Amino acid sequence: MCLSIFLAQVIGCYLFLLSLAMLIHQQRFKKTMSDFLGNATLITMSGTASLIVGLLIVVDHNIWVPDFPVVITLIGWILLLQGLMRLFVPDAFIRMSKDLMSKLVYTLLCWVRLFVGIYLIWAGFSQA
Repeated sequence: MCLSIFLAQVIGCYLFLLSLAMLIHQQRFKKTMSDFLGNATLITMSGTASLIVGLLIVVDHNIWVPDFPVVITLIGWILLLQGLMRLFVPDAFIRMSKDLMSKLVYTLLCWVRLFVGIYLIWAGFSQA
C-alpha cells in the first residue's frame, strides 16, 4: 500500500497542477499540442517515455481493488496504450489527438484530469 500512496500523491499533484494550467492557458497548450503533433521525433520520444512509465506502473502496481489504487492502475494502462499507439500507429494517435482538441472535449478532459488529481491527492495524503 506504501507504493499506492506514493503514486497517488505524485500522480495526483501532477494531474491537478497540469490540468489547472491547461484550463488557465488553453490557447498556449492547444498551440503546444499542435506543434507537438507535427513533430515525429517528439511523438516517438514521448511514446518511449509513456511506454516506460506505463510499464513500470502496470508491472509493479497492477492492483484491481474497488479503491484508489485501481485509478493508478488504470492510469498505468492508459499510459502504456498511449505509448504503444505513439510508437506503432502514430498517424492514428495524431488523428485521435486532433479530435480531442475541440473546445468542448479539451475542456471536459481537463476537468476530468483535475478531479482525478484532486481525488488522488486526497487519497494519497489522507492515508499517509
